Amino acid sequence: MKLYDFSFNEQGEPRIKFSSIISYSFYKASREIEDYKSCLEAFLKELNLLYENKIEIAQFVPLERQLEIYFRKLEFGQISVSIRLNNVDFDNTTHHLYESKLEINYEIDQSFLPELIDEISTVISN
Repeated sequence: MKLYDFSFNEQGEPRIKFSSIISYSFYKASREIEDYKSCLEAFLKELNLLYENKIEIAQFVPLERQLEIYFRKLEFGQISVSIRLNNVDFDNTTHHLYESKLEINYEIDQSFLPELIDEISTVISN
Protein backbone atom coordinates (compact mmCIF):
# COMPACT_ATOMS: atom_id res chain seq x y z
CA MET A 1 0.00 0.00 0.00
CA LYS A 2 1.20 3.47 -0.84
CA LEU A 3 -0.39 6.76 0.24
CA TYR A 4 0.86 9.89 -1.53
CA ASP A 5 0.05 13.35 -2.95
CA PHE A 6 -1.30 14.74 0.32
CA SER A 7 -3.01 18.11 0.19
CA PHE A 8 -5.01 20.08 2.72
CA ASN A 9 -8.06 22.29 2.48
CA GLU A 10 -8.12 24.53 5.53
CA GLN A 11 -11.47 26.22 4.76
CA GLY A 12 -14.17 25.24 7.24
CA GLU A 13 -13.27 22.02 9.01
CA PRO A 14 -9.78 21.08 7.73
CA ARG A 15 -9.82 18.27 5.18
CA ILE A 16 -7.05 16.12 3.77
CA LYS A 17 -6.94 14.65 0.29
CA PHE A 18 -4.54 11.97 -0.91
CA SER A 19 -4.08 9.13 -3.36
CA SER A 20 -3.91 5.47 -2.42
CA ILE A 21 -2.54 2.50 -4.37
CA ILE A 22 -2.84 -1.07 -3.20
CA SER A 23 -1.10 -3.82 -5.11
CA TYR A 24 -0.63 -7.49 -4.52
CA SER A 25 0.78 -9.94 -7.00
CA PHE A 26 -0.72 -8.84 -10.33
CA TYR A 27 -3.65 -6.94 -8.75
CA LYS A 28 -3.44 -3.17 -8.52
CA ALA A 29 -6.10 -0.66 -7.51
CA SER A 30 -6.03 3.05 -6.73
CA ARG A 31 -8.41 5.64 -5.31
CA GLU A 32 -8.51 9.29 -4.41
CA ILE A 33 -9.37 9.70 -0.73
CA GLU A 34 -10.71 12.77 1.07
CA ASP A 35 -11.58 13.00 4.73
CA TYR A 36 -11.41 15.32 7.70
CA LYS A 37 -7.91 15.97 9.02
CA SER A 38 -9.20 15.14 12.50
CA CYS A 39 -9.88 11.53 11.37
CA LEU A 40 -6.24 11.10 10.35
CA GLU A 41 -5.19 12.65 13.67
CA ALA A 42 -7.42 10.16 15.52
CA PHE A 43 -5.78 7.31 13.57
CA LEU A 44 -2.35 8.61 14.58
CA LYS A 45 -3.42 8.66 18.23
CA GLU A 46 -4.71 5.08 17.95
CA LEU A 47 -1.45 3.93 16.33
CA ASN A 48 0.51 5.37 19.25
CA LEU A 49 -1.79 3.64 21.76
CA LEU A 50 -1.54 0.37 19.84
CA TYR A 51 2.25 0.58 19.88
CA GLU A 52 2.17 1.24 23.63
CA ASN A 53 -0.10 -1.84 24.08
CA LYS A 54 -2.93 0.31 25.49
CA ILE A 55 -5.53 -0.64 22.87
CA GLU A 56 -6.18 -3.72 20.71
CA ILE A 57 -6.99 -2.09 17.35
CA ALA A 58 -6.16 1.05 15.37
CA GLN A 59 -8.25 1.89 12.35
CA PHE A 60 -8.59 4.48 9.62
CA VAL A 61 -11.92 4.45 7.83
CA PRO A 62 -12.80 7.64 5.93
CA LEU A 63 -16.44 8.71 5.87
CA GLU A 64 -16.99 7.45 2.33
CA ARG A 65 -15.17 4.15 3.11
CA GLN A 66 -13.06 4.25 -0.05
CA LEU A 67 -10.19 2.94 2.04
CA GLU A 68 -10.23 0.92 5.25
CA ILE A 69 -7.10 0.21 7.27
CA TYR A 70 -7.18 -1.98 10.39
CA PHE A 71 -4.23 -2.88 12.63
CA ARG A 72 -5.10 -5.46 15.31
CA LYS A 73 -2.69 -6.46 18.08
CA LEU A 74 -1.90 -10.18 18.27
CA GLU A 75 0.35 -12.11 20.63
CA PHE A 76 4.14 -11.74 20.84
CA GLY A 77 4.33 -8.29 19.20
CA GLN A 78 2.60 -9.32 16.00
CA ILE A 79 0.07 -7.12 14.19
CA SER A 80 -2.73 -8.32 11.93
CA VAL A 81 -3.16 -5.90 9.04
CA SER A 82 -6.29 -5.62 6.92
CA ILE A 83 -6.41 -3.12 4.07
CA ARG A 84 -9.48 -2.68 1.89
CA LEU A 85 -9.83 -0.46 -1.13
CA ASN A 86 -13.51 -0.08 -2.03
CA ASN A 87 -15.05 1.25 -5.22
CA VAL A 88 -18.71 1.97 -5.96
CA ASP A 89 -19.89 3.16 -9.38
CA PHE A 90 -23.39 3.92 -10.58
CA ASP A 91 -24.15 3.57 -14.28
CA ASN A 92 -26.69 6.27 -15.12
CA THR A 93 -27.57 4.56 -18.40
CA THR A 94 -28.48 1.16 -16.98
CA HIS A 95 -29.18 2.31 -13.40
CA HIS A 96 -26.95 -0.44 -12.05
CA LEU A 97 -24.72 -0.12 -9.03
CA TYR A 98 -21.31 -1.75 -9.37
CA GLU A 99 -19.15 -2.49 -6.35
CA SER A 100 -15.63 -3.83 -6.16
CA LYS A 101 -13.19 -4.38 -3.31
CA LEU A 102 -9.54 -5.29 -3.08
CA GLU A 103 -8.69 -6.65 0.36
CA ILE A 104 -5.26 -7.65 1.58
CA ASN A 105 -4.66 -9.31 4.95
CA TYR A 106 -1.32 -10.21 6.48
CA GLU A 107 0.57 -10.38 9.78
CA ILE A 108 3.74 -8.47 10.57
CA ASP A 109 5.97 -7.62 13.50
CA GLN A 110 5.03 -4.32 15.19
CA SER A 111 8.47 -2.85 14.51
CA PHE A 112 7.06 -0.95 11.48
CA LEU A 113 4.77 1.16 13.71
CA PRO A 114 7.27 3.86 14.85
CA GLU A 115 8.19 4.68 11.23
CA LEU A 116 4.52 4.79 10.20
CA ILE A 117 3.69 7.02 13.18
CA ASP A 118 6.53 9.39 12.20
CA GLU A 119 5.36 9.52 8.58
CA ILE A 120 1.76 10.31 9.50
CA SER A 121 2.94 12.93 12.03
CA THR A 122 4.98 14.60 9.29
CA VAL A 123 2.01 14.65 6.91
CA ILE A 124 -0.31 16.14 9.56
CA SER A 125 2.18 18.81 10.60
CA ASN A 126 2.68 20.13 7.04
